[in-house]
Amino acid sequence: MAGAGKLLIDIDGDLTRIAEITDGRLTGLTVVTTKSASIAGNIYLGRVERAAEQLAAAFIDIGQQRSGFLALSETRPLGRNPEKSEKISNYLAEGDKVLVQVQRDGFEGKGPKLTTRLALTGRTLVMTPGDGEIRISRRIDDGAARAHLAALLEGLVEPGEGFIVRTAAAGVAEQYIRQDIDSLREEWAAIEAGRDLGRPPSLLLAGADPVLACLRDLDCPAFGEIVINDPAAFTRARTYCQKLIPELHERLHHYQNIKPLFESFQSGSDSVEADVEAALAEQVSLPSGGRVHFSETPALIAIDVDAGGTARGGAEETALQTNLDAADEIARQIRLRNLGGLLVIDFVSMKRPANQSKLLDRLKSAVSGDPVPVFVGGFTRFGLVELTRKRQRATLAEVMASHIQGEGIDG
Repeated sequence: MAGAGKLLIDIDGDLTRIAEITDGRLTGLTVVTTKSASIAGNIYLGRVERAAEQLAAAFIDIGQQRSGFLALSETRPLGRNPEKSEKISNYLAEGDKVLVQVQRDGFEGKGPKLTTRLALTGRTLVMTPGDGEIRISRRIDDGAARAHLAALLEGLVEPGEGFIVRTAAAGVAEQYIRQDIDSLREEWAAIEAGRDLGRPPSLLLAGADPVLACLRDLDCPAFGEIVINDPAAFTRARTYCQKLIPELHERLHHYQNIKPLFESFQSGSDSVEADVEAALAEQVSLPSGGRVHFSETPALIAIDVDAGGTARGGAEETALQTNLDAADEIARQIRLRNLGGLLVIDFVSMKRPANQSKLLDRLKSAVSGDPVPVFVGGFTRFGLVELTRKRQRATLAEVMASHIQGEGIDG
């Protein structure tokens, strides 16, 4: 049975916004523009510009503004253990052609991060050419289901093929898994042809359309309604779901009202549009009366919690309750804003170690549902809380700044 969640897909010119509504609140937000489109996941035939022994890495021309960074650990052949005398020049030399995939977009003057260990993503499977292993998502915890999927894949794989079975494969009819395998094999065959015949730098496989990528990765049981305002995107989504995700087909709806889509749906007491605007503000108010301030810098994301005029008993109790409310909102905001790298939080000061432990437990629980890995490091000696969130793409603020510049609004 489908859940009560809603997926709203709003397309306006070159701006695509995808909002996830769960439990009546905006919990996920993806914003993509033509100018800021991510290249993470793209596969290129690159050319080695320089092998930097001192960095244990190579710089690869992939046809982007900045060269890609390929670390030695991402170059080493699968199954080979590292050796003390190992050098990047053992594997690559200037002028070599090399097949690479973008792991992370470039940012703040750094080029894209690359790997030679390719992964082709489908709805139910990820193909890992040359790996030769079958792995099953840990989220599929039913023993019988795991055994069935392992046996199915073992009977379908060819020599040299590797696959990761995604959570979406659980309970899916075999025909859709077979279709996924066939589709991924076609992609890989095209990439091999491009590698053998192409001239670097060249793009061999682009990432999926953001709408289709969202549907591909969607937790289907959680969403009972998918609303799309753009007729062309709606048609593409229907065709895609008919072929690969039939359970979503009947949940797709084409929004045709005059009122903008994000203004027509609620997130808490406000519209989704209001919540999106709040995710671009430097300050967010808490229901308790406190406030959370966000400051994005090149080195880190600084987050400050202010109790404001909140009063819940004594100072320690007020601090604890404000901090617990802030932990929930911070987890939500870092996902909406797509904040990554090092994040440092200055919570309201508390004296009792037991209260600090409660706060860390609350923060860890709040970030546990984030699809991007988050590690909560704990309190520093100065009373700050450090955490890291994997950075893969531009932040919401960066994407919107790029969009505004592209529209010429900033003059």
